[in-house]
Amino acid sequence: MKRAIACALLLVLALAAFGQAQPKVYVKSVPILKILSHPEGYKVLYLLSDNVKVAELYLPYRWFNKAGGKAEIVYGADPSYPYFSVFYQDGKFNFIRLYVQKNMQDLTWGILRQTEVSNAAFDVESLDIQY
Repeated sequence: MKRAIACALLLVLALAAFGQAQPKVYVKSVPILKILSHPEGYKVLYLLSDNVKVAELYLPYRWFNKAGGKAEIVYGADPSYPYFSVFYQDGKFNFIRLYVQKNMQDLTWGILRQTEVSNAAFDVESLDIQY
């Protein structure tokens, strides 16, 4: 009898744990044309889905510096690099991960000059990415 009650209790707990609504996570990966390093962060250039227009993202360094931040960078030499993956949770931007060439002499790397306009561009709290 005790065993039956214990099994029923475990079943109820398992249903409660797995029956909760899980957040909907969506990931979109996009090839990168160029990554420009700047004292405030990275400017990322990528092609829109029409393959004609170039779009840009400004990712401040502060997003990369802390655990649980909004961004991560992965260095490697994979032929598929560079690209980025954007993670959406419940339809809103959650996280971005850059996959970049570890060799900073690679043609996909560049330097963005420091100006008032470029400095201000890194003052962002979220991303509104065009595809």
